[in-house]
Amino acid sequence: MSHPGPDETPPDEQGANEPSRPPTAPVAPMTPPPMRASDADRERVAEVVRTAVSDGRLTLVEGDERLREVYAARFVRDLEPVTADLGPTGTATPAAPAAAPAHRPLGHIERPATTWSVAVLSGAQKRGEWTPGHTHSVVAFWGGADLSFRDARIDDAGLEIAAVAVMGGIEIDLRGIPAGAEVTVRAVAIMGGIEVVVDPDTRVTDGGVGLLGAFENGAGVPRGTSGPRVRVVGVALLGGVSVSRKPLAIEG
Repeated sequence: MSHPGPDETPPDEQGANEPSRPPTAPVAPMTPPPMRASDADRERVAEVVRTAVSDGRLTLVEGDERLREVYAARFVRDLEPVTADLGPTGTATPAAPAAAPAHRPLGHIERPATTWSVAVLSGAQKRGEWTPGHTHSVVAFWGGADLSFRDARIDDAGLEIAAVAVMGGIEIDLRGIPAGAEVTVRAVAIMGGIEVVVDPDTRVTDGGVGLLGAFENGAGVPRGTSGPRVRVVGVALLGGVSVSRKPLAIEG
């Protein structure tokens, strides 16, 4: 019977003297850090909430609660649950860039009877292409609303704007609306301010009163007689309502 030599190792003992190595653990995939929300992200989602309030899918109280969540959100993932139950319209999309032609033709289009913009302890904005109701009501309570009708779809039925600012501010930009359009602004400013901006061709009439406040028509004489007609009426109580005229090329 032969015995292994001094330099030989039995097959069953090969590797017995090598140090044992623990099995290599699988490397877990790295989770990307949460994306921080920008002001534009918050504003797009806030606009969805305001639209839901104006459509009647949310009450004013619910809308105010959700707007608080929107503006308190730190990450994009925090914004998703706010509009998750609003269906396909809960997807926030960027607003279309505003580019109004000098004169747009009037016609007849389908429009709702009433639409709303609500800014309660927050902000509301309407810009780009949108369809106001025959009456568009805007309320700013300790908040601010910025409404631009440059690209709004307005037909020959005209437009009535009911604006109420209570310790808040509302700006109504009527530059670029179709020639021949009839617009009436019913303004109530209580310890707040409402500013109406028209272009050089707009014919403006006013019938407002200031009570411990100012109701001012600074539009002056229109450049021509072919523009739209805007009538501003209402009351300013410890607040102000003003009408000014600016060329369409000037922002603000």
